[in-house]
Amino acid sequence: MGVTPEPTSSRERDLTGFSPKARAWRAFFETSALISDRMEKRLHAVTGLKLAEYNILLLLAEADSHQLRMGQLASQMVFSPSRLSYQVKSLANRGLIERCADENDKRGMTARLTPSGEKVFSEASRVHAQHIKQLFHPAVDDDQAQQLQIICDQIYRTAEQADEPC
Repeated sequence: MGVTPEPTSSRERDLTGFSPKARAWRAFFETSALISDRMEKRLHAVTGLKLAEYNILLLLAEADSHQLRMGQLASQMVFSPSRLSYQVKSLANRGLIERCADENDKRGMTARLTPSGEKVFSEASRVHAQHIKQLFHPAVDDDQAQQLQIICDQIYRTAEQADEPC
């Protein structure tokens, strides 16, 4: 009769499971949530931006002419793409981005980073990078970081190919 390994956590009951994949999933999920929460709180406290808003500014800063069609922006969002319209409206109200009719298709809308948005993004990106260096860099060496990237890329591709729920 096999011996069930003891959980590594202090939880009396772990309903996720004790297999290596179940433990890895739990660690990945909880670590991601913790890092996102910490980054969200610091970014908002220092810059007034939420992570989803930062992500929008990042995508626009990286885009040609600092603009993207709303559909492109939604498909590239990491955080809350379903709330994109609200987030874009909020950023537009603060003068960080502007919404305008697409030059090539007047039916479509485009989001464009404003000069004020570029300035805010530049400041926020420094805060964000400093926090990444504080939370992530000390935890992994270069080889581990490469392995983690490979694993995350595999998980991303698998998740992209998975069927959407009904």
